[in-house]
Amino acid sequence: MKKDLLAAVLGKHVFVTVGCTDPVAIALAASRAYREVPGRVRSVTVTMDRNIYKDAFSVGIPGVLESGMDLAVALGILYGEPEKGLRLLEGVEPSHLGPAREFLKECPILFKVAEDVKGIYVLAEVETDAGSARALLRHAHDGLVEVTRNGERVFSLPEEAGPGGDGLLEEIGSLTLEDMAGLVREASLEELLFLKEGVRMNREAARAGESAPLGLGLGRRLAELRDSGLLCDDIENDVRQKVAAAADARMSGLNVPIYGIFGSGNHGITFFLTVGTVAEHLGSTDEELVRALALGLLVVGLIKSNTGILTPHCGCSVAAGAGAAAAIVRLYGGTVGEMEAAVHLLLADITGMLCDGAKFGCSLKMATSSGVAFQSALLAMKGAAVPEKNGLVGKTLAETMRNLRIITDPGMAGVDRAVLEILTGGEDQGDC
Repeated sequence: MKKDLLAAVLGKHVFVTVGCTDPVAIALAASRAYREVPGRVRSVTVTMDRNIYKDAFSVGIPGVLESGMDLAVALGILYGEPEKGLRLLEGVEPSHLGPAREFLKECPILFKVAEDVKGIYVLAEVETDAGSARALLRHAHDGLVEVTRNGERVFSLPEEAGPGGDGLLEEIGSLTLEDMAGLVREASLEELLFLKEGVRMNREAARAGESAPLGLGLGRRLAELRDSGLLCDDIENDVRQKVAAAADARMSGLNVPIYGIFGSGNHGITFFLTVGTVAEHLGSTDEELVRALALGLLVVGLIKSNTGILTPHCGCSVAAGAGAAAAIVRLYGGTVGEMEAAVHLLLADITGMLCDGAKFGCSLKMATSSGVAFQSALLAMKGAAVPEKNGLVGKTLAETMRNLRIITDPGMAGVDRAVLEILTGGEDQGDC
């Protein structure tokens, strides 16, 4: 399968989304269940894994510039188009906010945390005057695996055919950096050129974030600091500013499409804009850009194969940042050894960055991650390297990945529970 692996990764783990994928996943499950029993809604119950709950809690909902998991459910039921998958809310606009609020006054929505589940899990149960229905997402934000209506199954995917059953992450996890570099060299240019669209689309989101004080307003303020001379107008600050601006737009709930990777739009922002901005400064050709992006995506996949798609640490740093660092080394014409050194430098620097939910403040972490990715690439090409057994860094990348797996679980297993306790004010998370 290795010769087809790159194409499989690009086909499955590069995607377009509108809005943060976590509240959108909740909206998608609720919308799909409601589609089976349209009518006056009596109740909605959504049960999800802790990572989804954490990341959906505070982030803006696309189209309305407001947050709330209950609002995501209401908009999904009233206006969602579940056949569009992660773009189901792209038609939502501010005028829909009033009807959604009225819906929430009349319809009780219960949120629960699913105990003892691994990976992405969102189960929406909707009861209307026409009956009851359930929709279950597993292992991917749009990974619909089962729908029932009035207790009868109307759609299902066997585990091996579902989003977690193809063994793709495990296959990526078996690769060395040499393997990845070989796959990228052998790939036809035509199958990679679409990756340019990820840079273009996410750059448009950055422009939107620069145009108004959205979210934290970090991208706009960083631009002002560069213009005033208080920050250097260099490649690193250009990278940080663009990534922050796109994050501001997305986290605020601005209705902008994003090219995401491995289940996350923010990963896609961090990755595509970091690599794309460096390529722009270097004057890289289209081929140099897309082959660097392809290499970086495989590195992200390697990390996700060891940590899972959703993690207690910030995936924009540990995964997207590491992939960007390797890709930047390739843009500069570096060696595979320098790519590995860049990944190790980044992991030694910011692996401890926690994921405390999707929110306005993600722009801070993403800007930091993009800057560290650029710096790590340059340091690696100057001969910098982290010695083995300096923290989680091992003698080889494979050994480091094993260490990262231990850090992630069991090492950080309690982080999501602690974050949820903070977000919910200590409420019982089994019935939040």
